[in-house]
Amino acid sequence: MPETTLPATVIRGVTLVDPEAAGQPFQADLTIAGKRIARIVPHGTMPLPSTARVVDGSRWLAVPGLVNAHYHSHDVLLKGCFDVMSLERWTFRALPRYFPPRSDDELRLRTLVGAAECLLGGITTVQDMLSLWPLDRRQIEVVRRAYEDAGLRVVLGMQVADVGALDTMPFLRDVLPAKAASLAAGPPPPAGMRDAVAEMADILAAHPARDDDRLSWAVCPSSPERCGPALLTALRDLAREHGRRMFSHVAISRMEAVAARELFKADGGSPIRYLARLGLLGPELTLAHGVWLDRRDMAMLAKSGTRMVLNPMSNLKTKNGIAPLRRYLDHGVGVALGCDNCSCSDAQNMFQAMKLAVLQAAITGHDEGPPHAADALRAATLGGAQALGLERDIGRLAEGRKADITFLDLRDPVYLPLNDAARQVVFGESGRGVAAVMVDGRMLVENGRLASIDLEAVRRELVGLLPTLERDAREAAARAARLDPYLRRAQEQALGVKLGMRRFAELASRG
Repeated sequence: MPETTLPATVIRGVTLVDPEAAGQPFQADLTIAGKRIARIVPHGTMPLPSTARVVDGSRWLAVPGLVNAHYHSHDVLLKGCFDVMSLERWTFRALPRYFPPRSDDELRLRTLVGAAECLLGGITTVQDMLSLWPLDRRQIEVVRRAYEDAGLRVVLGMQVADVGALDTMPFLRDVLPAKAASLAAGPPPPAGMRDAVAEMADILAAHPARDDDRLSWAVCPSSPERCGPALLTALRDLAREHGRRMFSHVAISRMEAVAARELFKADGGSPIRYLARLGLLGPELTLAHGVWLDRRDMAMLAKSGTRMVLNPMSNLKTKNGIAPLRRYLDHGVGVALGCDNCSCSDAQNMFQAMKLAVLQAAITGHDEGPPHAADALRAATLGGAQALGLERDIGRLAEGRKADITFLDLRDPVYLPLNDAARQVVFGESGRGVAAVMVDGRMLVENGRLASIDLEAVRRELVGLLPTLERDAREAAARAARLDPYLRRAQEQALGVKLGMRRFAELASRG
């Protein structure tokens, strides 16, 4: 049956929370027609259409579908493999560059597992910055089809780089013996591997932009450090040619901030000024992390309209420090939130991300003021939609918007009584209360169960694949362990470089 002829769904008596709406939540009757919200009226003020499917929403608190604005699906199956360690140590143990090429079945299953976790946690949209080694458009099709089956909304981009760790981690080349250099470089590229820009051009040409796609495409240079000027400008031109948004990492760790002083010397040591000089900064670019940026960088981001995705969980687990959320807000930078890699945050849980984003401000300053719970909820919904270029369709509960909605169970003790919905969602919700999730007007989670993914079947299929992944992970860890002594020496040298900013909470040693 064509979508336009499908009967409407009316969710009666649901309590709505919209990050941009004035006043307190209110009880409403919500009409979904096709993929969009058709009407929102006060509960009981509208006759029900005779053909409508009626759903009792009186036990639900509805918020805009959560947007995980920075995510990587390539290490979904490595969750729980690492304890707290530096970003640099983690890099050599977890990134696809240090693993053999993965099978189609592994790609499909890990994409489905990641999508399932997101949906069950109330996430309706992700920006997946996917790394494939080697970059292969045939395997990208495997990932695309898995997302289509899952029903999750995704902005999918392939992470591309042409500069290796030895040239981005300060002092490592100086202390590393020549015989160990290959460990840091990773396996050589497979014979016949195509140029990354050409591969991306073919992918984008094969999938022209359509306004109503649940899956859209992006161009993703890995970071200013890991992409030379020629690659960055080629990717910039490719994104503009195809009307695609760009996503990249920036200023994640202190080591990266030290490296930037030399790598971007012509731009005052600033990756933001470097991106501006190459013509990448602007409203079509979204950056992730931004822990080690200064006030001048933030002012440039705000003026250019470049958006920033903060990732509080992974930044803590990989010892990067605390991104100054309040300072970003004060400068007027558009902020979103993400959960990042599965192996360096271990949970695709936007409730954790929201809570940490607010509470970290308590150890970076004692002044009263933002960020507040409402700031975090906005960053996780409309802020995320803006960061993905989807703000006309998602991020709010409003007539005409896509019906991407997260329904929370008001019977959960967290909401008894409901004193302030935003505060209780941000400070109290863990994900336990997610009762239903709708994407594009389709219920993908009901009563805590997935409608689009058979997790039991996925689990059975994974059994035969995990021994190979576990073997490859052990080998990657053994190679990385041989690098650890040299990496520690490089990190100690980097600690001696003064940066003029602090991103760690200083603890008093006595008293």
